[in-house]
Formats: sequence, C-alpha cells, structure tokens
Amino acid sequence: MSGEVGDRTVGVRWAGERLTELLGEPRYRRRWQRYSSVRRGALPRAAVAAVLAAHLVETGEVGWEHRPRSLENRVGRALNGDRLSDRTLELFVAAFEMADEHAEELRALRRGHPVGGRLVVASALDGERPMPRRTVRTLQVAEHHEVGADRSPRLHVTRQLLEAVEATDRHHYVFDTDHAAVSVVTGGTPVTAFRVAGTPLCVVEILLDEVLLPGQTTHLEYRTSFAYPEPPAPEFRRGVSAGVRHLALTVRFDPAAVPGAVLRARWDGVDATEPAEEHPVQLVGGQTSLAVVPDAACVLGWRWRW
Repeated sequence: MSGEVGDRTVGVRWAGERLTELLGEPRYRRRWQRYSSVRRGALPRAAVAAVLAAHLVETGEVGWEHRPRSLENRVGRALNGDRLSDRTLELFVAAFEMADEHAEELRALRRGHPVGGRLVVASALDGERPMPRRTVRTLQVAEHHEVGADRSPRLHVTRQLLEAVEATDRHHYVFDTDHAAVSVVTGGTPVTAFRVAGTPLCVVEILLDEVLLPGQTTHLEYRTSFAYPEPPAPEFRRGVSAGVRHLALTVRFDPAAVPGAVLRARWDGVDATEPAEEHPVQLVGGQTSLAVVPDAACVLGWRWRW
C-alpha cells in the first residue's frame, strides 16, 4: 500500500469509521431510530437503509415500491469501510441532511486526506533508522482488534497508561506492516513514520501533548486502520514486557468472516513461529477476550482457522 491508491483504500476505512460514529450521534440517530427499536449495540443496517430509501423516494429517484432491504448490503459495506463510492457517500450526506463540516470531513477522509492528526504510514515513511531508545514503559494496556469481512485486520484500537523512564515528549509505536494508517484519539499527535533498519518493522513517532519527567504518567489512545492487499497470517499477537501490570485484549470478527476454530495462544517470543501452548475458545457475539496480570515478559493472543 503506497502512494495515492493506498491512501484512498485506507481512506474508505477512515470514512466508514467516522460515518458510523456520526450516525450514532443524536442529531442523526433520530432519523434512523424511527425505523428501529434498537437502543444499544451496532447500528441497525435495516433502519439506516430505510432512511436512504425514504430520501430516494422523496426525491423521485426511485418509486414508492422500492424496498429498503435492497440497500442493506450497500449500507453494510459503507459502515464497515469495505466499499464507499462518492455516490453512496453523497446519498448518506443528503438523506441525513448532514452538517457541512461533517460532510466535508467525510469527503476528505474518503479521498484519503489525513485530518485530525491522522498519518498514512506507507506514504509517510521517512527512510530507515535504528530502533529508537525506549523512553517510556507501559503500565497498563487494552487493545481491541477487528477482523473484517475480507478476513484481513480492519481496525486496531490501543489504550495505554505510560510512565516516563526519562524526560521525554515522544512515544514510539512499533508494528509489523506498512499497510496501515494511524490516528491518535487522545494524548498526542503522530508526526512521522519510519522503518527499523534491517527489519520489516515500522515505527510511528507520536508527539505527546505534554513533556513527561521521569516517573510521570500519561494516557494515550490511538487507532490503526489497515488496508492489506491480501489477508495476512490468521493470528493476533501481543508482546508484553515484564513491567506491564495489566493486559486486556479483545479480538472481534465480522459476521461474514467467522472462523471455524479460534485458539488462545502463548508464544515463547516475538520470533517464535509456533505457540508454546494453545487451547480452543468459543466466540460470543463474534468476539473473545482475555485479561491478565502478566508475571513475566510474554507474547499472548489468538490463532484461528477459517
């Protein structure tokens, strides 16, 4: 994923995420809620489709016999960030009478233009550098990992409590793909990305909102949207250092891509190809979670079979 095409691909993911958030806000929620009894949980596609269908009937683009159900797959692809054409986006904007600032934000995201502190990793890679020195340590971490209908990672949300080990105004987020875009929700701003010399690892450098002195802490939340050209290995791993006091992980699968089997696993290290131990788990609502207080450095997560 490099250049303009990759930016547009991940831009569709961004726009889908933001569209979902906006439709959950009261001013837009009221429009679809009249067609649904849902009060919590995921947006009901049928109700959102009903709003779009009503608009098409009102403007004369379709006849009164048009069925909202025919739009449900289109709505689902848009909200999942799988497919969102300009025409579909403008239909949402018009049907929900979106405010100008929201409409422009969605259009910019759809085109892959970073807004609000977002950074497309592949197009922002600034050469290679050594692995940066660690200036903060993680005390607590919670991560939510989503796998999309195409069997590829779609979204990864990370929430961390960080403690400075020396005076610093940076945090370095390290991961193993450049098919990604990073946005910081709270606590800082992504400023650059680079590859770790001699490795497949990428680093996003996040400028913290405040300078930390040794022993001071801060909360940081950031999101990683993915746009893999093909599904990667069917697993999610999280390396944990010995200083982490609490770890919480969740993996969720799209209803169109539920694995045949999911196994919770523990690896001996980040370079291990096979887990040292694993056992099957059941999905509830398409997801499974774990929460532990690590007693040593470890690598935890899941593997699955389609």
